[in-house]
Amino acid sequence: MQQERLEASISALFRRCPALCGFTVEHLSELFVSEVTIHPSGAVPHRELRGEIVAALAALIEECPEAGELLRERTFARVFH
Repeated sequence: MQQERLEASISALFRRCPALCGFTVEHLSELFVSEVTIHPSGAVPHRELRGEIVAALAALIEECPEAGELLRERTFARVFH
């Protein structure tokens, strides 16, 4: 259930942010979003996009606290079909 909720949240994030290509979630003392990639470059300010990512992940963790473990040390990338 947690994995499905995580996948749904990440998919929704990529749909809301069409310029977002990918990002990494690191775990230092808390979860940290890094390596945000957008295309075309400069389409959206990194600070704004990082805020959107952090808000989506925080909402997911609030709803499903176990999801925090699934996010650790992962890279998420847009899938093109």
